[in-house]
Amino acid sequence: MATNNNLNTYIVPTSTNEVTMPSQVAFFARLATTDSNVTGDGTAFTFGSGNALTEIYDQNSDFNTNGTFTAPVTGRYDLVVSNQIEDTGAATTYLIEIITSNRTYIVANVGPQGIAYSAGADITLVHSAVLADMDAADTATVQITVSGTGKTVDIRASTVGTFFQGTLIC
Repeated sequence: MATNNNLNTYIVPTSTNEVTMPSQVAFFARLATTDSNVTGDGTAFTFGSGNALTEIYDQNSDFNTNGTFTAPVTGRYDLVVSNQIEDTGAATTYLIEIITSNRTYIVANVGPQGIAYSAGADITLVHSAVLADMDAADTATVQITVSGTGKTVDIRASTVGTFFQGTLIC
């Protein structure tokens, strides 16, 4: 069992020799209530700025339900976003970005030929990930911009399809 100078356990071996790191940064939050009519006219919408996100877990307490993750230490973070975007029938493009203090990652930039819909449902699902370099106290958010004919696009609540998650890799 490894400890730091304060004698807190930070690596815990199990009886079968697996290792857990209970202080390792990891979060997972999902949208439990649909954000209605938040984009579609080119308006940029920050995920979590409408309805608060529901935390599934937030190991180390670095995530805010307004959609902002704050890196506690400098490192490489695996950031994953998945969004179900609804009422996209009039959409001409959509852009999804993970915005960190160091840079903006374009994780989806799709024109009309690339917009896919669920059969009979007018729902587009976008799932992407980046390995982001972040310094201590840097933040990360997700921004969604859909262009078309009007502000009619919803970010659909889902138990597994609309979420933001991350973990410290190294």
